[in-house]
Amino acid sequence: MGIIFAVLSGTFIALQGIFNAKLGYAVGPWLSVTIVHFVGLILALAIYFFKRDADLGAFRRVPWYYSLGGLFGVFVVFGELTAIQQLGVTWAICILLVAQLIGAFLIDVNGWLGVKRKPVNAGQVMGLALMVIGIGIYTFA
Repeated sequence: MGIIFAVLSGTFIALQGIFNAKLGYAVGPWLSVTIVHFVGLILALAIYFFKRDADLGAFRRVPWYYSLGGLFGVFVVFGELTAIQQLGVTWAICILLVAQLIGAFLIDVNGWLGVKRKPVNAGQVMGLALMVIGIGIYTFA
């Protein structure tokens, strides 16, 4: 199921970027970010109303800063819509994906933010390098 969710999420990221960029052209980037998050909040609340999977006691036991993920989301939406407006969909998504992968890789190998540290192997480094080279080829072709 994890692979299916990853494929769906990746597809939704590309679609979301296009929708956000078009909305940003129409109403401006920060109003677009506000509308996107408001609509997302309404959907999340509707799903929660039916699912009710919360453990409020657990919320009190996690570090307070874990609740700030939504702040990252604001800048993700703004950055993605701006990148798509300026670079086009494919190039923007390529760069975003490589940046996301490198960030995730660094978190994994260093064990940052409470993530279990994972060993690095040559294949992983080569894969990252090939992705960066692929972006360069796409960019300058």
